[in-house]
Amino acid sequence: MTLSPIVLILLVLLCIGVGAAIGYLYAVAHGRGSVDRDNARLGQLQAEASAAGARAARLEQENNGLIERARQDNNVMRSLAPLGQQLEALDQKVQRLGKVNAAQGAELREQLSTAARTQQELARETSTLRTALTSTSTRGTWGEVELRRIVEAAGMLQHVDFSTQLSTGKLSINGSASRPDMLIHLPGGGHLAIDAKVPLNSLMRAQAIEGSDHVSETQRAGLMADHAKALRGHVNALIKRNYPADFPGSPQLTVMFLPAESLLSEALSSDPTLLEDALRAGISPTSPSSLLALLRSVAAVWATTQITQESQDIMNLGRTLVQRLGVVAGHLDSLGNSLRSSVKNYNKTVASLESRVLVTAREFESLESNVPAPKPVTSDDAQVRSLTTAELTID
Repeated sequence: MTLSPIVLILLVLLCIGVGAAIGYLYAVAHGRGSVDRDNARLGQLQAEASAAGARAARLEQENNGLIERARQDNNVMRSLAPLGQQLEALDQKVQRLGKVNAAQGAELREQLSTAARTQQELARETSTLRTALTSTSTRGTWGEVELRRIVEAAGMLQHVDFSTQLSTGKLSINGSASRPDMLIHLPGGGHLAIDAKVPLNSLMRAQAIEGSDHVSETQRAGLMADHAKALRGHVNALIKRNYPADFPGSPQLTVMFLPAESLLSEALSSDPTLLEDALRAGISPTSPSSLLALLRSVAAVWATTQITQESQDIMNLGRTLVQRLGVVAGHLDSLGNSLRSSVKNYNKTVASLESRVLVTAREFESLESNVPAPKPVTSDDAQVRSLTTAELTID
């Protein structure tokens, strides 16, 4: 069946109207439930809007606080800007100091290495020296060399102010043949004998003890007592030699030279009466410092004696010069008298020539000769000055 277009349009319109009615009814029914839901949703939205407003207010407050804090931080940063520059400069200085410290550390390590090598060499030299000092001949040589060094430091000359290893028989009256290490020549023909002694065995053994307990201290004290006994033994040996007996008029004293200060001080700490007993017997234990002072005193005495001798020589020369000046003054007086006599004779000769000879010569008129007349010496020209100074006149 074929529908006409009008019917078809009407059917379409009817369907549309029915659909619209059904849609309207559904929309109305659905709109009532949606309103309830929208009201609930609206309340919820209002609550959320209130909470959001509160959060917005809180966020605004926090934002304002952050802005204020940022402003304060900016002020602080501007205030800390110079400090940052100073910290940067300080960091650069610290870096430079680090480099300097590194260089100094390297130098210090090098110095420590050098010190370690030096210490090892010193330990070897010390061991060698300790080994050498155990020899009696080496110790004797050391004492003699140290003695000579001190004597030369005092300004004395060998064979003039002192002599080494000289037999006293060449200088003494009785011809004895002692041989001290050194003889110091004194003004007036006196002599002072010096012997170098080096007692080291007990002292070295005592110094080798490193402990500080009672046993070590006891051993050390015993060895120091042995050192004092050895030194006293050298004093007794010099007493028996009696060097001053070979030189009458010289000081009754013999110098026992110890080349180290500790040799005497350590012995005196164990035997305090050692020095007094030695001096009472005419033996003077002397360390390098005291020997230098003694020799300087002797040198001063020599200088004073030389000055006195030179002054006496000058005085004698002055007396001789004055005497000889007096003799010369006498000769000058004799010469002056001779000059006066010569002038007087000259004047007499001139007077005789003019009054006697020329008068006779003028009688020869045929001789045309002009005889020159000598000029007489005037009294001013003939004046001879006499010596009037008291130092040149002779009675």
